[in-house]
Amino acid sequence: CVFRATIPLGAPVDNLPSSDNLVDQHIFTKLRTLGLPPSSLSDDSTFLRRATIDIAGRLPTLDETDKFLADTDPEKRTLKIDQLLTSTDYADYFAGKWAAILRNKRTSAHHARGSFAFHSWIRNSLHHNVPYNSFVRQFVAASGEVGNNPPVIWYRTVKDSKEQLQDVAQIFLGQRLQCAQCHHHPYEKWSQDDYYGFEAFFSKVGRKPGAQPGEEVIFNKIGEASAKNPRSGRALPPKPLGGKELRLAQHHDPRDSLADWMTNEDNPFFARMLVNRYWKHFFGRGIVDPEDDMRVTNPPTHPELLDALAQSFVESGYDLKGLVRTICNSTTYQLSSDPNEFNLDDRQNYSRFYPRRLPAEILLDGINTVTNAKEKFSGQPQGIRAVQLPDDQFTKESYFLSVFGRPDMNSACECERADDVNLAQALHLVNSTNIRNKLAADNARAALLVKNTEFSDESRISELYRRAFSRAPGPEELKVGIRYLNRKRTPADPSTLSEEAKKKQPSPEALAREPYEDLIWALLNTKEFLFNH
Repeated sequence: CVFRATIPLGAPVDNLPSSDNLVDQHIFTKLRTLGLPPSSLSDDSTFLRRATIDIAGRLPTLDETDKFLADTDPEKRTLKIDQLLTSTDYADYFAGKWAAILRNKRTSAHHARGSFAFHSWIRNSLHHNVPYNSFVRQFVAASGEVGNNPPVIWYRTVKDSKEQLQDVAQIFLGQRLQCAQCHHHPYEKWSQDDYYGFEAFFSKVGRKPGAQPGEEVIFNKIGEASAKNPRSGRALPPKPLGGKELRLAQHHDPRDSLADWMTNEDNPFFARMLVNRYWKHFFGRGIVDPEDDMRVTNPPTHPELLDALAQSFVESGYDLKGLVRTICNSTTYQLSSDPNEFNLDDRQNYSRFYPRRLPAEILLDGINTVTNAKEKFSGQPQGIRAVQLPDDQFTKESYFLSVFGRPDMNSACECERADDVNLAQALHLVNSTNIRNKLAADNARAALLVKNTEFSDESRISELYRRAFSRAPGPEELKVGIRYLNRKRTPADPSTLSEEAKKKQPSPEALAREPYEDLIWALLNTKEFLFNH
């Protein structure tokens, strides 16, 4: 038995709004029990930026920001969430998330066709909101070749049946079975027989060369499905976790039976794992954390909430977009990240929003958006967004994506994505020649602002803040910006300069543009830009 003590803070919690959102009902109940007052609701600018990043994987456009902040409709947040979910940006962003978890790797030039097709299949499934149970069934039981069934690509990457069982159990069930391969830990549930019984579901996966070089046809081999426990010597038939051994016909694909069990409404792991994974995406930590380690000795912080979300997800028909709506429409998700005097140290009760560094792809795209730059990746059209990249190959060719933690897609664990803040990242932002070139290009944001002579300095600074932060600058920020521009644009007195120094004086155009380049650079290096808050 695992015991977690809760010590109430005892502060007054009498200003919580009533809500029919199941997230708020459970979170607020616990906050009342703890006597832990939540932070106030986030303002519209913060909400817009947060939701657009979390759902669509990008910064809001200038037009989106201006329209949303001017909108007086009390339902505008709900409408914005719906708008983001129907956009192709949502599918692009979450396809990248799932492609990393499902190890969409390209280990040779011949693999490009398959990895691109697999990514496209994931993206289309998300865009059309294919029910999650159907999505997983198509993935787990995939047979054929990439041209007619792209998810077979996973079996090209993950060839070993032990890796297959471990990945499927961890990704879709939240069960890490790796240790059970060798021993039965006294404090954990799963034994070696459980491990090899689960491996038996993948024991009949056959492969033969496909029509294209480097591709394979995946098929079900005729025969008895089993996996041998090396300790007991027994050949174990397929057995669901916590279930009974299955006796299947020799022509039957055991993966179909696995998919039947996994997607059954009564499965104790399947829906809970998915809602926990998505909760982690939007809040920075899972109700069970790590999100894919849902063992008995790692209990949830809010068990009733986890069960309620899972039940609602099943009842919705495994509606992924519906789950996102439930989470993002909650007051809990929309709370400010600014702490009050009581919740500064709260990291697991969701009394405030926890700021998170932007993922590598969103940060790179965000820098390009603010500077008006277009990124070039090998074999991709000019200007493709980093969140649209299909596989691991592009992490290898981009120092930025690598240093900011885009995963190499070597494992099924989301922990492969680094979300820390380190010195290498700071030095790159400060000193990168690539970023400097984006700032100083002839078609860069600074040059465009200066060319538009109808704009005042105030309106230009305001545009930059709205692009970077989705808000207008405050009076003091505007004052500081104007002061800096005026100081930098004042040419040096020629009489005080040497002949050599006179030759190095910037042109009038550069004198007008460089202060804006500096201002944009400064905004890109702020915590407000680098973090989702």
